[in-house]
Amino acid sequence: MKEKLKRVEEEKMKLELYVADVVDDHKIKMDAMRLKIRKFKKYAIDSEAWYHYAVGSIVTLVAILIAFSVAFKCFS
Repeated sequence: MKEKLKRVEEEKMKLELYVADVVDDHKIKMDAMRLKIRKFKKYAIDSEAWYHYAVGSIVTLVAILIAFSVAFKCFS
């Protein structure tokens, strides 16, 4: 009876260790996934900011050219 109880306790300990390993492995994978998501978000924000900067510069240049052409036609 004591041996059976001891064997059950050993199996329970092995199962607990296995569950702990699986949970740790899952946590490590989730942490890695979160890190990747953060990197993607940072890249997306940086690339979006660059896109807005480029579009804003082009729009500004077009507006300046239109202003010069209108001013040239009005004052010529």
